[in-house]
Amino acid sequence: MSEYRHGRVSRPRRPWYARALGIRHLYLSNVMCVLLFEGSVALAVLMALTELVSWWVVLILPLTVAAMVKLNDLVAGAQNRHG
Repeated sequence: MSEYRHGRVSRPRRPWYARALGIRHLYLSNVMCVLLFEGSVALAVLMALTELVSWWVVLILPLTVAAMVKLNDLVAGAQNRHG
């Protein structure tokens, strides 16, 4: 669904999670972004409520998941360049 606006073709906007992490080589759908971010927060909260882990995990787990997604994007970019 391309429309011309001010002489350019508009592209669908990427999810905010992918834009915030600066993902360039992976395609993350809206559902995948929700699962990655909100799922990691929900998992951390459930683990903290059951006292399996400290409450710091509620902050650390989503940041760790974001770092792994960014690392996966960097590896995919390196594979595209060399392969």
